[in-house]
Amino acid sequence: MILSRQYSDLPLTWDTKSSETLQNDCQWLESLVKNSPPFSDGWVKARIVQLAYNCPNFLDFPVPKTRVNSSQRPTMTTAQLLAYGGKLSEKEIVEALQWECLQYCQTHPVADFPCFRATVDENYVIATLNSWCDRHFSEKSARNFEVYQDLVYPNVFLVISTAPISLYVDRQLPPPDRFRALFNVDEFAEIVGEGFCDRMTLRTHGYATSAATFYDLFMKEASALNREESARNSRLKDNHFYIGYHWPSEQPFTSPGLWSDFSKNWGVVLKFSFVLSGFAGIIGTGLYGMVKLLGLPLFKGLEFLPLIGPIWKGIQLSAIALQWYWVVPPLFILWVILMQCLRVLVYQRDRYRAIHYGAPDLAEFFWRLDRALNRKAEKTKQTPKTGAFTPVLGSMETENQGSLSLPNQAVSGSPSGIAVNLVGHSMGGLLLVNTLRILSDRFGKDDGDIEDPDGLEFSKIGDRLRLDKLILASPDIPLEFLREGRNNYVRSAIRRCRQIYLMSSDRDIILRYMPTLGNWFSEPSIEMSAYRLGNVYLKPLDDRYPNSNYRPYIRNLLVSHEAASPTSAYDLFERFNYIDCSETIGVNGIFWALKSHRGLAIDLINTLMFVLSLSYSRLFGQLDLHGGYFLTHTATFKILKLLISVNGESEAEIAAGIEELIQGTRIRFLPRQPFLTKD
Repeated sequence: MILSRQYSDLPLTWDTKSSETLQNDCQWLESLVKNSPPFSDGWVKARIVQLAYNCPNFLDFPVPKTRVNSSQRPTMTTAQLLAYGGKLSEKEIVEALQWECLQYCQTHPVADFPCFRATVDENYVIATLNSWCDRHFSEKSARNFEVYQDLVYPNVFLVISTAPISLYVDRQLPPPDRFRALFNVDEFAEIVGEGFCDRMTLRTHGYATSAATFYDLFMKEASALNREESARNSRLKDNHFYIGYHWPSEQPFTSPGLWSDFSKNWGVVLKFSFVLSGFAGIIGTGLYGMVKLLGLPLFKGLEFLPLIGPIWKGIQLSAIALQWYWVVPPLFILWVILMQCLRVLVYQRDRYRAIHYGAPDLAEFFWRLDRALNRKAEKTKQTPKTGAFTPVLGSMETENQGSLSLPNQAVSGSPSGIAVNLVGHSMGGLLLVNTLRILSDRFGKDDGDIEDPDGLEFSKIGDRLRLDKLILASPDIPLEFLREGRNNYVRSAIRRCRQIYLMSSDRDIILRYMPTLGNWFSEPSIEMSAYRLGNVYLKPLDDRYPNSNYRPYIRNLLVSHEAASPTSAYDLFERFNYIDCSETIGVNGIFWALKSHRGLAIDLINTLMFVLSLSYSRLFGQLDLHGGYFLTHTATFKILKLLISVNGESEAEIAAGIEELIQGTRIRFLPRQPFLTKD
């Protein structure tokens, strides 16, 4: 059955009232094509609209009053001109897209797009053009995330938030020779069913991780996880999907988005400078008045005192400077330097994007995936399995979508569902907690009113997915979130996970100092800006016996104190399995035992070694004080591999496996237990 048109005929004609509108439409479509992976749902819809129009001729439109002469009319490149097809029918558009797919596959031999070929037909084209003509194209084509499959390891995937780091910088897509874009999340649900997937592990990154950096690190991790090294350290099973999630993060200083913002927003920069100069003038005037009217007369009146006399003579030497209004310019310049340094360090920018872009987009991926699995399982019950991918109208993601066959019992209705592990590094840990908060709000908060001794009901996120392990590596989460009155949503998020593992280091200088500086003005309390969960370390209860039982501690600059205080939510602390990696190779360069008089020296030496290792890695080895947990040759990565690969083992069995892996290392491990008691 062919859908009815809401437009008269093809090719479509441009609105001749305004060249500005035409130019905006063309640039928008071009941006969609450029910043979307080829043959994904959003890319195809933008190409359909382009193929439905003739190439715009800007000479036919009146020159806007803002332009001086006709020579300032917009021009288009040859590639832009060829993007428009002026096709006479929907069939011609489908054939043009299929031909483009054939050409792409010839230049990328390993790429394949079965869902695209099965889904994009005349009905799909009509539905897309209808949405364009009735001005619903944006909501029909917008996607907050994209899914890619690894062409080397079929059980490895990428999920990427489509939010750009800047409106003026194109997104950096995964390398096409390694990853192919899936049509949408429904195609991923198809792969989940065909692959008998019963476990997923999603790993996300932290602060200052560009797209290119994350893709490179993730590919190394995927290779290591799918490489069998020993009977104990085996590869991931084919039905265990490993997913990398990239949210819009940028590197300090060098990110092009930093500087394009300045060049494109001079008005905002001038307004910022005007306001800052106003504050500098007010405060500078006050300081000048205090020095001129109060400070100098006071020193002059007390110059007869032995200690004041020499100081007054020094002040007199610089009295000429005080005659001029010298306070305001230095104050203004210092403030500008400080605030711009905070901006180019991108800490607050990344934090904002993690919470407001990364977390909602990841939550949407999970609930859309759960809904896709649920709908396709229902479809499978109603229709016999044919093994074919046939287009079906009315899918949740598109108007015209393929049916799925889901032979896996976990997908088609097992009470346990698909187990989901979450691995978050640094600011990615904060992102995961916020994601779990959103999912908890959507699927029902755990208020403790339901009896669920096994935790299966609380761990469910939808009908087909359940949370298993939450692994936080050096999480950039305020320790105060585990206090009574501060854990309003953290409690609900954490209690949904069946097991929680915290990999931390008191020698993580990035986490120890950067949040304190970056969050000084934004956190509700000073203590919240200073202490992060990722800096918790395990201190022996008796210093004379290093292997005695441990208790979680947190270090300030020199001194340490217990991580849990009388106002803490003790039940949340007791849910963690603590893995202290402070003195471990990869995340530490100096193996001194922590003492109060050594703390600052350890930080300084580690910082120096980290900087030198960036240029002389052969001499100093691979050292990453903040992200060394994921270096594939380290013991910490072997622990990660163990945690995500075990399936069904009890916490005691997992603890025994960790104890075996940390033999001969400096890693300390404290399994989950009620080790804290209120005094």
